[in-house]
Amino acid sequence: MACYKRYICFLFFLPVFLFCSNLGCGKKESDTQSAPPHAAAIGREGENPSVHKKTMVDEEIERNQRLLKTNPNDAVAYYNLGLLYNEKGMLDESLSAYRKASELNPAMIESLIGQGNILNKKGKSDEAIAFFQKALDIDSHYAEAHEGLGLVYVHKKQEEDAIRSFRRAIDLNPGLVNSRYNLGILYTKKAQFSDAVAEWTKAIEINPQKIEIYYNLGIAYTKLGKLDDAISVWQKALTIRPEMADLHYAIGLVYKEKGDFTNAEASLKKTLEVNPNLAEVHKVLEELYRSKGMYGDADREAELYKSRSSPHH
Repeated sequence: MACYKRYICFLFFLPVFLFCSNLGCGKKESDTQSAPPHAAAIGREGENPSVHKKTMVDEEIERNQRLLKTNPNDAVAYYNLGLLYNEKGMLDESLSAYRKASELNPAMIESLIGQGNILNKKGKSDEAIAFFQKALDIDSHYAEAHEGLGLVYVHKKQEEDAIRSFRRAIDLNPGLVNSRYNLGILYTKKAQFSDAVAEWTKAIEINPQKIEIYYNLGIAYTKLGKLDDAISVWQKALTIRPEMADLHYAIGLVYKEKGDFTNAEASLKKTLEVNPNLAEVHKVLEELYRSKGMYGDADREAELYKSRSSPHH
């Protein structure tokens, strides 16, 4: 039991990492609020391979640049460029395009939110808040502006303010997956695992392709002692992305805790098939084999762990 807890505690840090990597993304996960006319159609997570997506983004940039040569005062084309540059990680160019869109059309809420999201990514939290507030001055019911504020408040470590903002965003637009995802993370930090489960379960219903939600949901189930539910969630995620070594590893750990050594061994071996460099798996297999009295296999795994975890490996 102690060994299992040690590994599960290690795994529990990953949702926080995923959360931080997602901050300020500002992606819209639902279509319940309309986008500007002829807005760029950017692919979502879980769609085509990244190379194809990159080509599509570059083509869209060229298309909008051609539109601006014909009509330099096209605010929507500048807004689209802001979206596209953001997709490519070109934050300065994205911010400049959003600003131009706002100059041409000060009432375009989307360009204000875009500027807020970029400024948040650049660590300029107070400036970001100002843009989200401008958006809410135009329309206090615009859900993505509240979501943006939530992301800024997380950066500022104002977690209660972040929770209120995400809740408000969801009240206005229940389809905002990122608000539900981030809200779930904030709940886990407060040990409100049932609340996190509720948010992540709904988020998966809205976007079944967002793998990190499945991972975090399974972790929350383990915290609630619902080990079978955790396994079920992770197995479902593997039908979407079978190469996720962390999911195979997590399933193996939970099977080991349940005393189901056969399935634990199978999952741990599958982990190594997917990613042979996860040395920690050999340590778990060693413990599993010793508990079964398979000392030769345990010694072999101990040697593999020692050799593969050494700094020279």
